[in-house]
Amino acid sequence: MTIEATWRADSGSSVCDLANGHARWQADLDAPMGNPEIPNPHDLLDSALAACTTLTVQIYAKRKGYAVEGVRVTVKHEETPGSYKLVRTVELQGDLPSDVREDLLRVANKCPVHKALSATITIETTLEG
Repeated sequence: MTIEATWRADSGSSVCDLANGHARWQADLDAPMGNPEIPNPHDLLDSALAACTTLTVQIYAKRKGYAVEGVRVTVKHEETPGSYKLVRTVELQGDLPSDVREDLLRVANKCPVHKALSATITIETTLEG
């Protein structure tokens, strides 16, 4: 699936529109230049890991019949020159034995976005127009 980001100077803002052919969302700059109610690109990257982790754990727990009442994943990042560190915390809600909790943590570390972000990433850019 292709993600498209667009911006027009006549929009009067820095907000860019994003679409994948089915859904639409937006991104903006950090405050004070941007709208703090719209996520910035780093928020979108971090949220991809949080969402994927939550969904992966949810699906696996249902398949295994684990008594998970809820999943909460938080992700923050720490940037230094040449490094982008994602710090993820997984909270499992429900009365779960330690072996089940460890199994769910193992699965959380195998979510597709985690795998993608842990791999060697290359970016190929072309210019049109």
